[in-house]
Amino acid sequence: MGIMDWERIEPWEYIAVSVAAEYHKKYDMVELEDIKQSLYEWFLEHPNKLDEWESIGPKDAKNLIYRSLRNQALDYCQRWKAKSIGYEPSDLFYYEPVMVEALLPSVLRGEFTVMPILNLGKTGRPPAPSEGGNMMAMMVEINAAYIKLSKEDRAVLFFKYVESLDFAGIATEMELGSEDAARMRHNRAIKKLITRIGGFKPFLDKDITKHSTDEPDELIEPDNESNEDEGREDSD
Repeated sequence: MGIMDWERIEPWEYIAVSVAAEYHKKYDMVELEDIKQSLYEWFLEHPNKLDEWESIGPKDAKNLIYRSLRNQALDYCQRWKAKSIGYEPSDLFYYEPVMVEALLPSVLRGEFTVMPILNLGKTGRPPAPSEGGNMMAMMVEINAAYIKLSKEDRAVLFFKYVESLDFAGIATEMELGSEDAARMRHNRAIKKLITRIGGFKPFLDKDITKHSTDEPDELIEPDNESNEDEGREDSD
């Protein structure tokens, strides 16, 4: 890494250090320095994006860099873990919200022997390597993650998928104040559930062309809500 390269990275090194430590804690089989090196490579591969983000101000640039580096770290760690376990990175399986929501009614009613018919609007989806495409095993995983959620998160999912309440009804039952608040609580609970069963597929962004307009990338959701201003994750 040359001097000029390091000059571009140095102002944001604290983010790389923070994200590397965060994902080393989650994937302790991966060396901390290896994760950090992968994050440094992001800066070298995205010079135009970095210029664009820095031009909109340090606070927004910091938040956007945090998001991309978390995706970079997750992808690196998952690929390293796949290789160490002995299966191909291309076999990595990710639960999607539409799949989890389709399975939740049966899961929460304890109907593990009743296989729901899923119409996800997609074809050719690879099976999870750990389950071999076994629907029951997937339901068991979702249930195990559900019981580890907070009382409030379990409640909103129970009202939605067992009691079949709409968001207005959930807001009334949980005293959330509004239908939108109930919807947000539900979406947050689904994201936490997916995080506990492997997490979202990381979004790996590409560098942009000079003078193009770039929108924030979709972030893989962490275990806890992200505090954008501090670039840290706070527990409930």
